[in-house]
Amino acid sequence: MKLSSTLTALLMCLGCFFSTTSLAADQVKTKVVAETSKKSTQAVEKYNAINVNNASAKELQSLKGIGEAKAQAIVEYREKNGKFKSLQQLTMVKGVGEKLVSQNAKQISF
Repeated sequence: MKLSSTLTALLMCLGCFFSTTSLAADQVKTKVVAETSKKSTQAVEKYNAINVNNASAKELQSLKGIGEAKAQAIVEYREKNGKFKSLQQLTMVKGVGEKLVSQNAKQISF
C-alpha cells in the first residue's frame, strides 16, 4: 500500500511538472507568434509606405492631412533642397508641422 501511494504521489508530481512545462511551452509559442505577427505587420507597413523622396504629389496625397497644396509643396521643397533625410526635415516644408508628420510617421519612408 505504501508503495502504491508513493507511486501515485510521484505520478502526480510528474503530471504537475509536465503540465507546467507544457504551459511554459505554450507561453513561449504565443510570444513567438506575437513577435512574428508584429514583424510581419511592420514589413507590410514599410512595403505600403510612401517614399517622400520619390512619390508624386498625387501619391503624397494618400497621407493623412496632405492635400493637393501640401503635396505640391513637399515636391517643390524636395526639388529645391534635395532628398529628405529625416521626418524632422519634413517640418521645413510650409504647412507641414510636427503633428502631421507624427500622424504619418509609419506610412513614410525615405
